[in-house]
Amino acid sequence: MKNVSLSILYLTVFFFLITACREDTIELKVFGSLVGSVFGSSQNTAVEGVTISTTPATSLILTDDFGRFELDNIEVGTYTVRAERDGFKTVIESITVFESKVANVIIQLEPDSLTNTVPSMPNTPSPVDGSLAQAVNVMLSWVSEDTDNEDDLVYDILLCSSNQTDCEVVVMDHPENFIELKNLDHNTVYFWQVVAKDRFSEISSSIWSFETIEFPNNRFVYAKKLIDEYQIFSSNEEGDLTQLTADAGSSWRPRISPNREQIAFLSNKGIDTHIFVMSRDGSNIKQVTKDLPINGYNNMEVDFSWSPDGTELLYMNNARLFRIRPDGTGLNLVAEAPQGFTFSEVDWTGQQNLIVARVTGSTSYESDIFLISEEGEYVQQIFSDIPGATGGLQFSTDGNFVLFTHDISGFENETGRLLNSQIFLRDLVFNTTTNISQLSNKELGTNDLDPRFSPDGSKIIFVNTNNDGISRNQIMVMEIDGRFRTMLFDNATMPDWR
Repeated sequence: MKNVSLSILYLTVFFFLITACREDTIELKVFGSLVGSVFGSSQNTAVEGVTISTTPATSLILTDDFGRFELDNIEVGTYTVRAERDGFKTVIESITVFESKVANVIIQLEPDSLTNTVPSMPNTPSPVDGSLAQAVNVMLSWVSEDTDNEDDLVYDILLCSSNQTDCEVVVMDHPENFIELKNLDHNTVYFWQVVAKDRFSEISSSIWSFETIEFPNNRFVYAKKLIDEYQIFSSNEEGDLTQLTADAGSSWRPRISPNREQIAFLSNKGIDTHIFVMSRDGSNIKQVTKDLPINGYNNMEVDFSWSPDGTELLYMNNARLFRIRPDGTGLNLVAEAPQGFTFSEVDWTGQQNLIVARVTGSTSYESDIFLISEEGEYVQQIFSDIPGATGGLQFSTDGNFVLFTHDISGFENETGRLLNSQIFLRDLVFNTTTNISQLSNKELGTNDLDPRFSPDGSKIIFVNTNNDGISRNQIMVMEIDGRFRTMLFDNATMPDWR
């Protein structure tokens, strides 16, 4: 019996020793990461300041300016992600984080209409509804408010004119409550509307209107080079410009009709160079010449003319001179150039119905100037070919004088360059010629070109350019005796003044 008890005692001690020698088991934890982005579903824009929490609990964080959040080194497992922000419905998403992996979640928040305040209807328009005589560059403004501090208002602006059936969106999501509209049409009623938008809702204003000013009674038109093409502009003496043409190709050599209601000009927007007419505000553009385009030695230098009563246009097609009505009808041959010459420039006076014409020979420097009757008979040669280029013909209002230019340097080369072109006034009554540029102290190294009489005949408008042909184009004005030579417009050429 004693032996049995000792045996049990030994076994108990042995079991205790064995269990006492075992090491405790350590359970290892593994981690991953969770990143996410929060967007507003209505505008698909990032939402900042969203509170992100998880179950099981990790950290409580806010989304950044880009709507992003990140939870690093969290235990693997499945989490419930909760996104909360004022003005939005709370969203709960479930996602599993795996060992050493980055779990991604994208959360879209729906606006909570119960907590959002709709912006106030845009009001207090400027210009005031129904305003008249507004500039064609006009500043629009309005008032709209949102009591939700978190909301930033943006605006859609719609605009249409009285001749449009549907208004067009000028700009979307505009951040300011004002906007400048430029280059509107003159004498036109415009309707406009503003849509105010916050993150969750939008509201439209009433439809307002304003009317732009009538087209100004500008006395000047000229061409300006925009990039690689010429376009035609209208201006007053202060230099307030209105662009009249904008079609593909160049438009140049504007000529105002005697009644000042139309402007004829040249354009190469097609294959050939043709004459077009338009209203003085640039509207109602119509092509005049069709089967017989205008052509000369150099189409950028040819010049045509209105008839004295404004019912016809006089133009050249190489060696032939034609008259045509502004509507493209009534094409008739007037005269033919001498053998070996082509017409380059013409003007037409109602006094004795005379035409002055410059003809060009085999080079741009070879030219003569003639007086021709309306019936096509050569009446008188008023300039015989001498070294140096000529150009720029125009009759005075009374028909007793003719303006023209001549390069007195006599320089001639294969490029047609001019070195010292000056303006001359030819008295047809006494057959005398006066150098006006010389009287005006023209700057050395420049050319005076394209002279035109002022409407009252007391002044001359013209182009002055450096003789390198690339440095400067300025429209100048001076008295008919050469005094008070001043610049009117910079970067401009081919003027007319009526």
